[in-house]
Amino acid sequence: MADRAQLSGAVVLRRCGPAEALENSGRLAEIYGLALGARAEPSEHFAATFRTCIQTYDGATVLAAVSGGGEGQIVGFLYGYDLQLQHWWPQEVAGPLRAAGHGGWLSDAFELVELQVHPAAQGRGVGTALLTRQLVEMPHRRALLTADPEGRARVLYRRLGFRDLVPDFAYAGTAHRAALMGWERATVPPAGRTGG
Repeated sequence: MADRAQLSGAVVLRRCGPAEALENSGRLAEIYGLALGARAEPSEHFAATFRTCIQTYDGATVLAAVSGGGEGQIVGFLYGYDLQLQHWWPQEVAGPLRAAGHGGWLSDAFELVELQVHPAAQGRGVGTALLTRQLVEMPHRRALLTADPEGRARVLYRRLGFRDLVPDFAYAGTAHRAALMGWERATVPPAGRTGG
C-alpha cells in the first residue's frame, strides 16, 4: 500500500551510478519479482546477478523511475550494457541472428536485460519513458532484447521501433520460447543533403 501512496506525485527518471544501483538492488529485485510474478527467477538470484553485471560488464547502465518528483521510491527500472560477444546471452543469440541474416546486429549494440515497472505504476507511461530515454541517450546504434512472444511488452517495443529479428527464438537445450527483437537508430543523411 505504501507504493500506491508514493505514486501520487510525478515520476522522475534518474540514471543511477554504480554505488546507487548496488544500494537499490533489493528494490529492483522486488519490482522484477512483482512485475513478472510466477515467471520471475528467485529475487535473491536476480539481485546477485544484477550486482555482478553492474560491477563487471562494460557499459553497464541503470535508469530508474522514481516517484514523488524524485524523492519517493523507485517504481520502475531499465538496465543493460554493451553487447559483448564473450558473454552468455550474446552467445545464445548470435547463431540464430546470423542464420536469419541479421549478423550485423551483433555490433555496436546495447543488450537490454530488463525493463520492469511495479504493477501499481503500470499503464502510466513509465515503461515508455524509460525505454525512450535509453534509446535517445545511449551511444549505440542498435539495441537487442528478448521478449515473451505473448507478452504485453512486445506492443511497447514495437511502438518504439523494435522489430522481430528471430520471432521463434529458443534458448539452447530448453523449450523456453522468446521473440528476439532489435531496434536500430535511423541514419541521418549527410549535412546539406535532403531526400527527394
